[in-house]
Amino acid sequence: MPHSLPYRLGLPAWAFAGWRGRYFTDRPSQLASYARVFNAVEGNTTFYRTPDAATVTRWREAVTATDFRFCFKLPRTVTHERTPDLAELDRFLKAIAPMGQHLGPLLLQFPASVGPQQLALLDTLFSRIPGDWRGVVEVRHRGFFDDPEPLATLLERYGFGRAMLDSRPLYRGDTSHSEVAAALHEKPDLPLLPEVYNSLAFVRLVLHPNPEFNDLYIAEWAKRVAAWLEAGHETFMTIHCPNNLHCPPFALQFNEALRIRQAAVPPLPAWQVPQQGSLI
Repeated sequence: MPHSLPYRLGLPAWAFAGWRGRYFTDRPSQLASYARVFNAVEGNTTFYRTPDAATVTRWREAVTATDFRFCFKLPRTVTHERTPDLAELDRFLKAIAPMGQHLGPLLLQFPASVGPQQLALLDTLFSRIPGDWRGVVEVRHRGFFDDPEPLATLLERYGFGRAMLDSRPLYRGDTSHSEVAAALHEKPDLPLLPEVYNSLAFVRLVLHPNPEFNDLYIAEWAKRVAAWLEAGHETFMTIHCPNNLHCPPFALQFNEALRIRQAAVPPLPAWQVPQQGSLI
């Protein structure tokens, strides 16, 4: 059945060993179980390998009866190599096209080595994406934060959004926590530009394994997302944590915080496994 959330809420993946039997089941599949609760996911597996046709069909069939969206990450050979593999980009786009209505915005994540001087390269990559597809661009070079306008102009041309990576909970919390220390190199402490481009908001909120460091940021984003929904922006929120085990309950906590500020937001569907204990 379709989800009733007025925004997209999801996690970095739909399958994690610690979630099975705790929040989700494998009946009929882990993806199908996940999609009964959340209505979006970051498809990070495509960063490492383009899926074959049978895999894409299996994924699509698992969510056929839902309003689910896959936000696939472009392959690293396209975004993270000095010379992008344009042939691989074309293969990737062709491979995921059968997702049809379940295809959410593509996540184009670029490393800090890609700066404003490479805007022409970004233009080349964007131009190969079908014109009726959407995308969100995550950049990590400081130049894009010092002067965001050149990138904003390019995004406007293609109707793309700018992904917002918020890793403040990691850096403002206990950085000596073993799980956090190991994750800092993957989640840089970048400036935050909470601007919506082309009415497409995409937030990647990286929370601390210790919940006490997260409340301030969850409340801040809930207030912001409520305003975006009032303005009619298409909004995606993906919840991350160095320990993936915490992602589902943290996402639930975010939705509850949003419900306080936006009456139209319903509760999340129940976990697929009976629960005991508290929210977290």
